[in-house]
Amino acid sequence: MAQAAVDAEGVRERKRRALPSVLIVYLNLALWLFPDQGMRACLRELAAGMPRLAGDLAGWRNVASTSVSQARQRMGPGVMWRIFSQLAGPMGGPGSRWRGRRVCAVDGTEVKVPDSEVNAGFFAGPKSSPFPVLRLVALAECHTRSVISAAWSAYSMGERTLVHRLLPAFGDGMLVIFDRGFCSHLFFRDAAATGTDLLFRVSASFSLHPARVLADGTYLAELKPRVKRDGPPITVRVIEYSVTSTTSKILRRATSEVFCLVTNLLDPAQAPAPELIGLYRRRWNIETVFKALKVDIGAARPVLRSAHPDTIIAEIWSLLAVYQILLRLAGAALIGHRPGGQDDTGLGEVSIKNAHGALRRTIGQAAGRLGDMMKAFAEEVWTTLVPVRPSRTAPRKPKARRGERSPTQTVTHKIIMHRMRQPRTLPQAA
Repeated sequence: MAQAAVDAEGVRERKRRALPSVLIVYLNLALWLFPDQGMRACLRELAAGMPRLAGDLAGWRNVASTSVSQARQRMGPGVMWRIFSQLAGPMGGPGSRWRGRRVCAVDGTEVKVPDSEVNAGFFAGPKSSPFPVLRLVALAECHTRSVISAAWSAYSMGERTLVHRLLPAFGDGMLVIFDRGFCSHLFFRDAAATGTDLLFRVSASFSLHPARVLADGTYLAELKPRVKRDGPPITVRVIEYSVTSTTSKILRRATSEVFCLVTNLLDPAQAPAPELIGLYRRRWNIETVFKALKVDIGAARPVLRSAHPDTIIAEIWSLLAVYQILLRLAGAALIGHRPGGQDDTGLGEVSIKNAHGALRRTIGQAAGRLGDMMKAFAEEVWTTLVPVRPSRTAPRKPKARRGERSPTQTVTHKIIMHRMRQPRTLPQAA
């Protein structure tokens, strides 16, 4: 894969170098496998785990750290993007779908980069941050947490504009869930044109006037264009609900804010509102993807390593590639252990932190036999699965201050749909 990506990007060297592009590909991945070590230390780890590669390229042992940085900058980010693109994609089987649709989510995050002069000029950032900031948005499959597509930009470009770069990954048979901040007439129009079913949460300030009340209490409304050239209004279905939390000990009830969901699934029979409300909770899985990228793999580094935009972007694609490698290796490990080779049923239980640690500990066994390394990795992944959290059967005990005794409390949550009543001025849908 590394050789093919280097050739496709056209960065293979014409003369023999101590740090060829193929070695830099593996180094970029190793920097995220060993984020607590420097570049030369990562090269030594590569030599231990891949002795054949290190033996053919023995000249790297005498190079300086500045030469490594120059070699990474010379290769550019395109090779690592190709590596990630080959690893990205959905991994869920038919059992992970909702009514035949693959459930995915979109969200964004920010990544701080080193405060070099060239980075500050390229990425910029908010006045409150001492570091330049890179924006990253991703489309991930909710059931397996596999990243399907991703896009980056400088801080000056907002998430609502950046998310348009994910549209080529949208298509028929998908239901994509969005948090607040992404919904607009322009993006809804472009996303719906791909054939994708959409589910947005919108803020309370979003203007939606009921046009028709449906039989289940949801209603149809129109998304108005900002300007006429953006096209006609779009009919959407609006679902409103809130969540009540009841504390049994003192019988205290708290009600959340009103949640408002907007979708292009207009038929309540084909897309019941309670099911869509339940699906929206799966959007949280993409938050766990960002947590895995930043904390479990990135070791909670406050900023990236590189001082040049090209190597910063290569770092981002390398991070996403390592994440996908861990998922795919874990998926292969589960298939080997589960009876009958079930496909994706356990990927939601895989701990990326444990898988990352297992690969670090077993990568050295690749020097002997790859099969032995995969067997050791599979054993560690299998024994460190995180089971799906069951429903609470014991009362919750909040923490108490020293010397005090905290009472035991049971908190129950209930979803309350806000059904639109039929006003005289609105027609009732059949």
